[in-house]
Amino acid sequence: MNAKKVKTLPSYIIASDSWSACGRGNELHFSTTQFQTVKTAEQIDVPFFAMQDLPVDTSEKRILSSLSSVVGNAVKKAGLTAEQLANTAIILGSTSLDVSAVEAKPEQTIWLTNTDRLSGYLKQQFATSDLHLTINTACTAGTNAVILADQLLNQNKAQYVIVVGCEFYNPLTVEGFYSLDLQSSQGLRTFSESRSGLVLGEGVAALVMAKHTTSPSQLKLIGYGSGCDHYSLTMTQESGVHIQAIIEMALKKANLDAKQIDLIKVHGTATLNNDQAELNAFNQWLEHAPIFAFKPFTGHTLGACGVLELALMDYLHQQQLVIPRPEYLNTDAILRPFSDAKPLSSYQHILLNHCGFGGNNAALIVEVA
Repeated sequence: MNAKKVKTLPSYIIASDSWSACGRGNELHFSTTQFQTVKTAEQIDVPFFAMQDLPVDTSEKRILSSLSSVVGNAVKKAGLTAEQLANTAIILGSTSLDVSAVEAKPEQTIWLTNTDRLSGYLKQQFATSDLHLTINTACTAGTNAVILADQLLNQNKAQYVIVVGCEFYNPLTVEGFYSLDLQSSQGLRTFSESRSGLVLGEGVAALVMAKHTTSPSQLKLIGYGSGCDHYSLTMTQESGVHIQAIIEMALKKANLDAKQIDLIKVHGTATLNNDQAELNAFNQWLEHAPIFAFKPFTGHTLGACGVLELALMDYLHQQQLVIPRPEYLNTDAILRPFSDAKPLSSYQHILLNHCGFGGNNAALIVEVA
């Protein structure tokens, strides 16, 4: 006997907040030159997009206080009551979590903290339901957290879901990317022919998601796809075929044709192969849609970027601001046309693409009211 198919409904972003190199709350600015430098173990300076007005260190206090601030602001904007918070789940996406703040204990064989420690802290802090989860799928962690939130809402496992993306300064991460020769000293130039690699960044963002809307201007999640191609330990297949398959999955869920995508938010790490893989995927059947990118302004925030970049989109939409264009567009040859400086409301269906280490790819489709 076939199980009855349950019709899935779209989710709404009813509130958001973020803290990154662009600033915090409702006073953000977008500049490609707002990075500073941090030192490798060899005392070599490398660029880094730190959270604005928050001195870089590896303390637990810095991690927990910034998480509390951003999630608290999002909860306040959503107007959630204590009763509603008790029926609210928390899903957190991150790559390095709180690794930088953990002290090694030689007397213990395993001295790392639990992967759900940060989500558990937020559960206690905001008295949410017992349902709190952590997603750790490299650079797609935040995007996969958004996808899981939608699924929990559709299954009536929660009335609201707070989706958190976070990435903090971590010397291990800086050293790792530096050793792979992926870091640029020139800045992050997404889809530029003269791109020379990524610049790491940190950030915290929170989305409050629900199955109902409280405002006609709220962004609506209507489709998504996620999967892993196992092509390489570090990246997806350069031909873009797996990225294309994930986008097709998102289009099918959204019940859209590729031609109905008006705008693409690219992952855009500015590494030579990753940008080319994305370009190859888009050129198959999305050649009509212009692109835009946030990483030139925030750096690559790894597992946080899926939530952070969606929160930045929500900020632009709620503030009725135009899509920021990086300064290098005025001088560089570009692989694909960027969007004009227009508000998000000029577009109806926006594709958000994300690619992670190990070929874990994920895509969201958002409808703009």
